[in-house]
Amino acid sequence: MEEPGQKLKRVRERLGLRFRDVEEASQQIAVFRQSDEYVIALSRLSDIENKGTLPSIYRLYTLCTIYRLDLEEVLSWYG
Repeated sequence: MEEPGQKLKRVRERLGLRFRDVEEASQQIAVFRQSDEYVIALSRLSDIENKGTLPSIYRLYTLCTIYRLDLEEVLSWYG
């Protein structure tokens, strides 16, 4: 069974997004939401995709927004 981080990685790659693209988009979301909790640093994204690090709800929201995914569906990936 595919891990949630690997699913997120597959979506990112399908969209043609680089780590830097995700980081920059997350910074824009953080500015809009007025909270640094939404920022996803390059190293954090790598950990989420490759080490199975569980993202905070804020970062998960950010990834879903950037990747155009349903938050409830992605939450179900994490159980």
